[in-house]
Amino acid sequence: MNNMLFQVFDLVTTFAMMLVFIRFMLQFAGMDASNPMIAPAYKATHIVDIFGRIFPTVAQGRISIAAIVLMFLIRLIDISGKAALTHKGIAPVPLFFTGTTSLLLDFLRMCRYLVIGSIIVSWIVVFTQSQHPIIGIITNLAEPILEPFRRITPNLGMFDLSPMIAFFAFILLEMLISGLTASLLPMLG
Repeated sequence: MNNMLFQVFDLVTTFAMMLVFIRFMLQFAGMDASNPMIAPAYKATHIVDIFGRIFPTVAQGRISIAAIVLMFLIRLIDISGKAALTHKGIAPVPLFFTGTTSLLLDFLRMCRYLVIGSIIVSWIVVFTQSQHPIIGIITNLAEPILEPFRRITPNLGMFDLSPMIAFFAFILLEMLISGLTASLLPMLG
């Protein structure tokens, strides 16, 4: 029973994290709720607007500090809840450190998945010559992630190296953060 409760708890926190991440990326990409395909995501994450009364947005309203704080709180609830379900305690400093690093890793992982999604939808567009609204949404969500990499990659015409470079950059950052976390966490107790 405890294992099933653990899995349900993990599923709920992961789903909540993904929803808030999608909301963060929608706002970061400058996509508003007037699009009928996007409106349900804004409605499902209305709590970000409530947190937005406390935490401001920056970069002309594109970066939601409220969404970042909410993702951090979800991660802290996830870590402390899993520790409680396994009958293990976690001290505040390791909880904060683990929450911060796991949030960074989750964010990088989700950005990597968006890059993979943009690669897949670009192939779908090339092979089917169709443009579904979901394809446009995925492309728009990935664009703020890929844009800095497009500035540093050479222009090869139709062949765009920026998704591959972004993908490998995210993997390298994940490995670096994981290595630093593994070496620093034992020092925190």
